[in-house]
Amino acid sequence: MSVEVVSYRLTYRGRPAGNQVMKTEVAGKVRRMELKAAFQGPLGNVTVLQRSRSSAQHHHSLRFSEETQEREGKRVFDVQFDSATGLVRATTGPKDTATVPYIRPYRDPLSLLGQVRALAGESAHGVAMLGKDVTVLLMGEVELPTALGERRAWAYKVHPGNSLVYVDMQPPHAILKLTQRLAEGYLDSLIVSIASEPSLEAFGEDGGKQGQGQQQRRRGRRRQRRRRRG
Repeated sequence: MSVEVVSYRLTYRGRPAGNQVMKTEVAGKVRRMELKAAFQGPLGNVTVLQRSRSSAQHHHSLRFSEETQEREGKRVFDVQFDSATGLVRATTGPKDTATVPYIRPYRDPLSLLGQVRALAGESAHGVAMLGKDVTVLLMGEVELPTALGERRAWAYKVHPGNSLVYVDMQPPHAILKLTQRLAEGYLDSLIVSIASEPSLEAFGEDGGKQGQGQQQRRRGRRRQRRRRRG
């Protein structure tokens, strides 16, 4: 399946603030997403790359990473949701790793957006994310002027944070506008174009293979113990 490529222009407090591109690919049961934002002007010169691998049907995250490139250097945040070990492992550096039990179907910021696109005019309560649950509340339907023309959209509010997500009512239900509240104003992402490309770079598969390998090793050890007892 081809990759959906949606481009946005960014404005902060009504002023141009850069651009971003969101890519989405669904392959079987897995959804891969990539969001690259290049900020400029009032928000400084910063590039943020987020990548997600999640369940296409149930939206829970399998892997998420965020790379932030600033003048001072690069920061990397990586989260693995490992069902084989029953742990969520968050890493910000070679010696900075934290784990929590993997007890709920957690979303990451991108897989949450994938879920919002699939709501089809419904609300969602108690959506599990690390650190907090969120509610996606349908606010109604609106006529939204866009670079693609006038579109009718579902308007959702995400609590906490009060972000607003406007989803095209026509398939493939692209996100037409996203409004996020920052410390001193609102950051708007406004759709510019929808295109496609052949493929998206694989992401998170190594973690899945590692988990499968751990399961296979555990099964092998159990078989060896049974043979010894026999």
